[in-house]
Amino acid sequence: MKTRNLQKNAIVAAMALMLGGIACAQSPSLTLPNNSAGTPDGIPRAAPIVTEPQTMPSTTEGSLTAFDKLDATHRGYLTRSDTARLSGSVDFDAADRNRDGRLDIDEFQRAWADYRSGGQ
Repeated sequence: MKTRNLQKNAIVAAMALMLGGIACAQSPSLTLPNNSAGTPDGIPRAAPIVTEPQTMPSTTEGSLTAFDKLDATHRGYLTRSDTARLSGSVDFDAADRNRDGRLDIDEFQRAWADYRSGGQ
């Protein structure tokens, strides 16, 4: 009878260890990153990447292609600094007919025609 109790106790102990191991393996603390380096919330966010146009538009390109190249972040408008990168000059103030500080596609198309002709 003592042998049977020892076997039973051994089986219960083995099952307890096994279940305890499974419970620990499922513990959230074991799946979290090492907190010695800080938590994910403590990691500084990277600055957004602003892509520059790979090439600047040439005067041989149409206004839609030029607009797409200058509007690298796809905002749907161009700022004075976007057009300042063009070689030559674009009269931004004259092109910005609604005076909102942005050139929409229609405003840019008029400015691009002047730019391509050399401003004449």
